[in-house]
Amino acid sequence: MKKLIILTMILGTMSTVAMADAKGGHEGQLSFIPKISMGKDVGSNDIDGEFRGLNADILYGATKNFEVGVNIAWIPYGLDIGDTTGIKSYDDTLDTFGLMGVMRYSFNQLDLLTPYVSAKGGWVFGDAKIVGQNNVTGKVEGQWAAGIATGLEYKNVNLEVGYQITEFKESIESTLIKGTFQEKLVYVSLGYRFE
Repeated sequence: MKKLIILTMILGTMSTVAMADAKGGHEGQLSFIPKISMGKDVGSNDIDGEFRGLNADILYGATKNFEVGVNIAWIPYGLDIGDTTGIKSYDDTLDTFGLMGVMRYSFNQLDLLTPYVSAKGGWVFGDAKIVGQNNVTGKVEGQWAAGIATGLEYKNVNLEVGYQITEFKESIESTLIKGTFQEKLVYVSLGYRFE
């Protein structure tokens, strides 16, 4: 999965450098913004409190200030089982891969500093297995995510603070018990815009 994300970042960088345009704003431009993210879970006890991950926005400038595109993300969540009575083994990490639509509005540039707001939503893939003492298998799977963020761009460097809700599904094989839980995440990310 990491190799796929790295390959996507390399290809996105090559295409955005080739399509660079000197006009103001981002209208008609394709941009690639790889980011490093870190944050904290503020809403559940099922995932460890902190996380780090990689993501990238691939944006097209629909107007001078408005961009639309996709966000791809890889975030490894640490699972916090808590009471392990009756559990034989479990994956301690839930590697997730996100594919989301993203919209970004940049306010008028203040010299080299540009404030912006963005919103994203889409699917989250990945699962972690839990095996009970009786060899019954359970699973935690990613379902969907949605988030909002605000940030500043300075000479193509992006600093962003955001809030994201990610929903996971829990299921146990033999009893067909199913349920969902949501993680509420606050994060900060640092990225660089290639255009």
